[in-house]
Amino acid sequence: MMTIIREMNSADLGELATGYVQAVYRADEPWTDEAACALLTDWLQRQPDLAFVAQVDGKLAGAIMVGIRPWWDGNHLVDGELFVRPEYQRKGIAAELMRVTINTAIAKYKPVVWETYTFRAQNFPLDWYQKLGFREINEWMMIRAEIKQLSDSLVQR
Repeated sequence: MMTIIREMNSADLGELATGYVQAVYRADEPWTDEAACALLTDWLQRQPDLAFVAQVDGKLAGAIMVGIRPWWDGNHLVDGELFVRPEYQRKGIAAELMRVTINTAIAKYKPVVWETYTFRAQNFPLDWYQKLGFREINEWMMIRAEIKQLSDSLVQR
């Protein structure tokens, strides 16, 4: 198995979108290839120098994308997406994608932390991230509002 980590390009997006759907599909997040392609395109346009793919024997096995945000204590790696197609999981590909991304980010941006989201109720990938050194920030909470409800609430004020 020959694995190459390289920068993502727009020609990769269709194949990566299909791989994303296979890797991250959850009943409560029914991704389509079109929605995944839009997400990956957004990441590639937003931070192209921190978007990488893993190519195994000529096939796209997974990808990673992350953004840079200036903060009071220095640059932060923020959000991001990391996925590996199911048939390539547990082969060290995700760790290699992370390694290349972190080394590139350090060389270009000197980030001080990486802040991202994962699902709390699932052991994987949470336990994998924790083994790498990620920890939950107890002071923070992700919140969200449905736009229609938010708009209606603001109209009533």
